[in-house]
Amino acid sequence: MITAIGCARQHESVSEQTQFMNQFLIQTLRASDPNSLDKVIYSRADTEGTTVTRINATNLDFFIYFSMQNNAQIPASLASSSGWDIAFNRYKISSNSGNTNSAGLGGVCLSNLTSVSVAAATDRTSQNCSDDKFTIDGKSSTQGVGGSVGEFIGNALLTDWYNYEIGNLTTKGKIYIVKGGNGSNYFAVKIESYYSDAGTSGYPTFRWKKLP
Repeated sequence: MITAIGCARQHESVSEQTQFMNQFLIQTLRASDPNSLDKVIYSRADTEGTTVTRINATNLDFFIYFSMQNNAQIPASLASSSGWDIAFNRYKISSNSGNTNSAGLGGVCLSNLTSVSVAAATDRTSQNCSDDKFTIDGKSSTQGVGGSVGEFIGNALLTDWYNYEIGNLTTKGKIYIVKGGNGSNYFAVKIESYYSDAGTSGYPTFRWKKLP
């Protein structure tokens, strides 16, 4: 007598190449989605009570919105709300005000101090940042890659954060007082760099601390 022995069909395991391609597609979709909340590389406590935040702002098509009050990325779907304070598109920066968001109550003032922690502990009026000194967003121009000059809607003061040499952006080290989108919170801010640890551009890193 012949006995037939059956065995369950085993599914082929997913190859490493397929896994890589699937992961690549997921990351590509997320990178092209302004509402995907994965653009904060890190936002961590640092010296003298400051916080250091790095943003993946490499996509040319949209800004990344960030709330310093909540220490979190805000989806682009809430760009017309007061819930964010500062936004990045590569080297371009906006505040929650003016032509960026007419409902935003934010703005920016250039401090006369040179330290984020000192500026955060100093009355803003003594930094030449009384209520009438804040600049709101409008049409701004900035020098870009290759020396080209581009126009965008953003904050004119924050546009001047860097020195440009061919292929390289370096911070001027300026301290800004950024008024939050709700109009009642103020933050001392310094843009520290523009590159990832691997040297990729479009990763602005900024140090900040809330004023009391």
